[in-house]
Amino acid sequence: MSDAPKAQGARVNEHAFSGVRYLIGLQIFVKLATFAMNTVVIYIAGRRAFGVASVRFQLLLSTILFLSREGMRDALMRVNTPLSNNTDTAIDRPTKPTKQEQRIINAALVPIVVGMAMATVIYLFYIVQSPQHAESALSVDEPYYRLALAINIVAAWIELCVEPLFVLSRARALFKMQAQCEGIAVLCRCIVVITTLLFGCYVGTGPDDNPLRLVAFAAGQLGYAIAIVAAFAMYMSHELTYPVWRCYVPTLVALDRGNHAQSYIDPALGGLAATFVGQSLLKFFLTQGDNMVMAKFATADEMGVFAFVSNYGSIPARVIFLPLEEASRAMFTGLASVVPAKNTVSPSNTAKEPPAELLNARRVLLTLGKLQFLLGIILVVFGVLYLPILVSLARKSDSAASQALIAYCLYLPFMGINGFLEAFVHSVASRSQLLQINIRMAVFAIVYMVVAVQSLSLFNLGSAGIIFANMLNMTLRIGYCKRFISHWFMERNVEEPWFASMRPHTAVITACLLSGAVTVAASTVLVWLPYPALYQLAMLTLGAMLGIAVLACIWRYEQPFIQTVRRLQTGQLLHPKDE
Repeated sequence: MSDAPKAQGARVNEHAFSGVRYLIGLQIFVKLATFAMNTVVIYIAGRRAFGVASVRFQLLLSTILFLSREGMRDALMRVNTPLSNNTDTAIDRPTKPTKQEQRIINAALVPIVVGMAMATVIYLFYIVQSPQHAESALSVDEPYYRLALAINIVAAWIELCVEPLFVLSRARALFKMQAQCEGIAVLCRCIVVITTLLFGCYVGTGPDDNPLRLVAFAAGQLGYAIAIVAAFAMYMSHELTYPVWRCYVPTLVALDRGNHAQSYIDPALGGLAATFVGQSLLKFFLTQGDNMVMAKFATADEMGVFAFVSNYGSIPARVIFLPLEEASRAMFTGLASVVPAKNTVSPSNTAKEPPAELLNARRVLLTLGKLQFLLGIILVVFGVLYLPILVSLARKSDSAASQALIAYCLYLPFMGINGFLEAFVHSVASRSQLLQINIRMAVFAIVYMVVAVQSLSLFNLGSAGIIFANMLNMTLRIGYCKRFISHWFMERNVEEPWFASMRPHTAVITACLLSGAVTVAASTVLVWLPYPALYQLAMLTLGAMLGIAVLACIWRYEQPFIQTVRRLQTGQLLHPKDE
């Protein structure tokens, strides 16, 4: 491996975790904006329309966008791309993409074509099927349903056009720019949705008759798509050393084989992309299976409860877990080339010092694991005990939402742990290993779908049943990832990361457990207060005090870990003592 790729990989890895703060800031802004928008939407459009749009329309968009682009995005993460330097002189600045950049551009254009064709076919399928199942298709009786569907399809077409710019920005770890672009698009979506709903109230015949309640969601998605393409084009025009329009022109690229052969898509990249597409199909059923089951077996009211829970219960996952997973994937993606699988244990290489990148990856895994366990125990203790109180303030006597949110709090730690483990596995696995992973993912998908359908249709567990099925799915995936990672490190003469090393300090665990015990004891005493509002205020005040105490305990006993996270955030290599 030459020095240039190594330096390039080091630079990307350095920016990987230093950009997490921008992604976290983006997710905080997205959740705050979405929370404000959903509050207005539920008040104006009602829970039924909110549930239908959040489940059915979201499933439609996820099917088009996820299946068409996710596999290619994952494959392109394996491509080493020289970072552009827009401070070069006018003479040195290239006027067209480099060979590696052109490979990425050619590959990124494929999802646009595939996605547009897929969107058209799905739209026709929806239109053909809906009139035949008017009673079960819960959204057909909504006004302007077909118009809303058509607008969503057009929005998907437009959003797919951002792919070349997005993959180039991610190859450079431009997380700050990505956060700014997506923040602008989310703000546009919120403004368009609320404006359309208010206009619908104006043209409607009564306060409960808003003919644009579904069109508003579709129009918001269209505004999001236009804004994100425009924002990426504007920002990347300053980052790239050549015109943005060149990112949409496919060009033949010479293959690295010494025979002057040229191709639009590198065969090796195409094969890897095909493998990741198969994996994305399985991942789609695992991540969107809940929406599929809800769309088929749930009522509109159950959809509303699930939309409420998935939007608000997933705040920690979106704000913290997702940015960490993105940064982990960017950091781990170079390991497969830096440390090939040929370094198996043998008498001739047992004394050889493992590469620094490999040791640092192990320490990063341990650090991320401990962070997830810390966040998990806090979310479980305080979320399970205090979220029902918060729900009672917003939704009176809504036991279904409370039960689903409690289940979601138990589910969040599984989601966080699985996220960074799968980021590592998918970044370092070879093509043959990815095929094996796909087979196991298919088995997990079948198990999940069977359990989810039975939980909803047979046991009538509602949204909570779907969440418990997800917990089982995550447990299976975590178990397989742990086994894969253990073997991967052992083949390279490095001790595997032990889950026991990720355990928080005993004092922190004790503080969380005591906080839970105090909360339960206090609730049995304070329940005798004469006014429910007084009870809620007292319990929330107690929760805030106990939360501050737990944070103080973390600050006192987890200082070495806090310093490790700071070094990781600034892009520094971790030391052996960080383990």
